[in-house]
Amino acid sequence: MRFWPFKRDAADGRIALGNFNLTAQLPNQRSIQVAGYIYSDDDKHVLEARLDLYQEVIERQRLRCEIPELEAKREEMLNGMRQAREVLTDLETRHKNGERLSSQELMTVNNMRTNIKKANEEIEKGSIAIAEAKKKSGLR
Repeated sequence: MRFWPFKRDAADGRIALGNFNLTAQLPNQRSIQVAGYIYSDDDKHVLEARLDLYQEVIERQRLRCEIPELEAKREEMLNGMRQAREVLTDLETRHKNGERLSSQELMTVNNMRTNIKKANEEIEKGSIAIAEAKKKSGLR
């Protein structure tokens, strides 16, 4: 299937019939755009292969830009979990030493145990997402 019935009458035998733009929004208010032409001698398979190639390039760049954000989010979660563990350790130590904890502090102990467990799961998911993004983008 050809997109245009013209004969080859340009210098190289190709006539540009139109163009296309592929754009992706990247993190941090950035974007990437690829432009290309549709030529008179392009068939469906050639055009799809070119578009697929450009989309793969854009997707790789998007993933590469996303990795630092994923790593920063993971680090933020690790820091929060460290702080929660410190508070939890302090409260548990006070309780073990015979100090009576208020009902609010007892509730905090119970909630923190649950929250730390959930945070560990989210951190693990984040680590997997980072590894997959690096693998897909060809890093490491």
